[in-house]
Amino acid sequence: MDINDIATKAAAKIDAARDAKVNAVKNAAASGVELQEAAQLLAAAEQKYAKDYQAALRADWTESDLRGFGLDAPNKKAGGRPRGTKAARQGKAADETPRENELVDATASTNM
Repeated sequence: MDINDIATKAAAKIDAARDAKVNAVKNAAASGVELQEAAQLLAAAEQKYAKDYQAALRADWTESDLRGFGLDAPNKKAGGRPRGTKAARQGKAADETPRENELVDATASTNM
């Protein structure tokens, strides 16, 4: 029994085990990167679908029409600034006008 042969065999076994462990981590890391890329692609596709679905609704299609075509409502809303109702926007504009007049009246009376 040669001590050097035993040490060489032991080192080879340790190297093989280490290589297997490193390859397992390397494969898992590569799969993780693929998963992140796929998640980003999915998120972008969902956002585009939500925008296109909203465009179809604005083009006077109803949700039941779209369901009839096999299109489900998107899981997530399309991004962007929330739109208020037309009445709310008109009411807001009407609320701001008297305040501006009050400021003008207050300034005019102070300057007299």
